[in-house]
Amino acid sequence: MPALAFAAVLAAVLVWHHGHAHHAAATTPTVPAATTPTVPAATTPTAPAATTPTAPAATTTPPASPPARRPPHPRRPAAPPVLHLPRRLPGRELDLPILMYHRIDLVKPTLPEITQRLTVDPRVFAAQMRWLVRNGFHTVTPLQVFEALEHGRPLPRRPVMITFDDGYRDVLWKAAPELHKLHLHAVEFVITGRTSGPDPSFLTWPELNSLQRLGVVIGSHTVDHLPLAELPPAQAFAQLRDSRAALQRHLGHPVQWFAYPFGSVDPTVERLVRRAGYVLAVTTAPGAEQSARQPFLLHRDEILDTTGVAGLAALLGL
Repeated sequence: MPALAFAAVLAAVLVWHHGHAHHAAATTPTVPAATTPTVPAATTPTAPAATTPTAPAATTTPPASPPARRPPHPRRPAAPPVLHLPRRLPGRELDLPILMYHRIDLVKPTLPEITQRLTVDPRVFAAQMRWLVRNGFHTVTPLQVFEALEHGRPLPRRPVMITFDDGYRDVLWKAAPELHKLHLHAVEFVITGRTSGPDPSFLTWPELNSLQRLGVVIGSHTVDHLPLAELPPAQAFAQLRDSRAALQRHLGHPVQWFAYPFGSVDPTVERLVRRAGYVLAVTTAPGAEQSARQPFLLHRDEILDTTGVAGLAALLGL
């Protein structure tokens, strides 16, 4: 069930420390009633027995137990800085595979053929992620890639970047738990016009925030998923600008990563991407060689329903 799955995800993210010390009721021993001896009867009027009033039992009221706390939400990751490309792009190149996923779900025969091809079974996805870990691969974030390409910062041994396109809800329920369990980074490129829309296949804005809190970096995939190179420049720029603005408004921090719908890009679109404030963009062109001189033309290898673990190993040269 989605609710149980999400609870499991949050349980993995949070360490909720319950207090184990319970306040026991502390009771001060009862002070016995103190009495003075009775004066014996005499010929004079009998003095009434003088007694010191009995001190009531003194008890210490236990402190009130604090109200039950709900598990706090996962902390929002620190806001990334606003980045700027160098005036002169360096000639640096990196060998960095970037994997392109779309959906992580059971493949249903009722889905369109293209959707079936883009849907990876959750068990296969989990096996692929475990294979990466066993074989010494280290997932990296877009910020790490930017710093490595443009400023020469070192990447870990066997770096790989995991990306998801479109903003499907199953990434939250079916992929994020496995990624978090294995401490792997990933990026989700979101079609903002479909977020919190009528199609339940896509994430809502609150779910997108939850995905981000689970450690998945969020990037833009335009407003309407249109092929930018086929649009008039003004319309293409609006797709780039408005999607970034929506993400920044809902997430509360700069968003500077972009993925081209259908891989549709030309020199004009490249210039528009830079003008809109992005600093890295990924294509659908295969390959692992990434160039600092082409930060808006990063290559990716597509992972399909038929790729499996063996296909992933072949893509990564093992």
